[in-house]
Amino acid sequence: MARNYSPKSFFRHAANAMLVRYFAKVGVLTEYDFSQVSETKIEPIYQAWLSLPDTQRGEMERDFKEIDALACDGGVKAIMDEAEWHDENLAEILSEHESFHEKAFWIFLERSKYWPAASAFCRADSISSNQWNECRTINNSPARVDDASIRDLEKVLSHYFHNKEGRGKNCTVEPYKRGKLDYFFAYPEDYAHASIEWEGATFKRAARHPAFEIIFVYSQDEGKISLYMKGSKDTKKEVRALFADTILGLELGEFVEDDRVYDLAPLQGSNPPFQFSPDLGIQSVAIKKFRIAINGTKERITLEVNPALNHNAIYELREKLCKTIPASQMTITQVGISVIFVPDPGTGKTSTRSFDVNWPNSCSLKHDGKDAIIRKMLIASGIEPRA
Repeated sequence: MARNYSPKSFFRHAANAMLVRYFAKVGVLTEYDFSQVSETKIEPIYQAWLSLPDTQRGEMERDFKEIDALACDGGVKAIMDEAEWHDENLAEILSEHESFHEKAFWIFLERSKYWPAASAFCRADSISSNQWNECRTINNSPARVDDASIRDLEKVLSHYFHNKEGRGKNCTVEPYKRGKLDYFFAYPEDYAHASIEWEGATFKRAARHPAFEIIFVYSQDEGKISLYMKGSKDTKKEVRALFADTILGLELGEFVEDDRVYDLAPLQGSNPPFQFSPDLGIQSVAIKKFRIAINGTKERITLEVNPALNHNAIYELREKLCKTIPASQMTITQVGISVIFVPDPGTGKTSTRSFDVNWPNSCSLKHDGKDAIIRKMLIASGIEPRA
């Protein structure tokens, strides 16, 4: 995700040509000639920007922060996913722009209609896997994304939080399609926050009513609801039930908690049963990390190696440990796996994906792109349970 934002850092990363186009779009600094300013000598641009009124700078800084957030590999992927939904392939156009900032800036200027969804996808992708709660439905009902259903979801979420917690008087929901997944970003009104701030030259205390974010991701193919929100386990269950009823037409009892358990036992042996067909595009799979629990104690040991030259390095390291602790007293509770994909036929470059699986039911993989391919390999290998 995005680095810590600062105006100077942003100007240093953003191409001057893009900044000039942006200034022209918002109608400021048009009298300045930045064509002679070096890409790395940004002080003239920064000082000119500082001379603008506070209100103008504040609005521009909001845009700069959003661009900065999407100026990364994940941000570009989110942009391309949204463009694909609009039947546009941006791969060739974006390849003409060298840096992530230049790519994100071009989208902001030229394809603004993609921006809200791409920003939302990028935020969702940045959330760690252990912060999502999942459940399975008893059937694969299609998601209702018509305006009436979205308004109904806004109303039930508002009513729930307003009556239970005294917040959520207002709520808006933004639905987006991403491949085969349906995303719903809900923004109920949060409690009022007192902020200490400057407004021009005036120092004051102001009351704000920010929104808090709830994200629902629904996979019709898997019959799975994924929920991200902050709150108690019971609150999450109730909010998920509201979503299932309003958007999927399911009653309580027609979906169940995801009780899948990853099986790490096959990895105890020195020849892990990683199974994958050539059509998946996987070149090799290796284990680079074990977290081992010593049975009957609360002790944990983490082993980590570089498996690039020796795929059995982790087991050789464990054998050294077995001289003091018998293997029968050790249980693997976490495994770090590295997957190398076959070289890209166009560039000849290989890509590597590293991830962790924690017993009983946590995995850092997502559910799309190459992560979905890896999950197929884990299922075929008997490590990840089938849906």
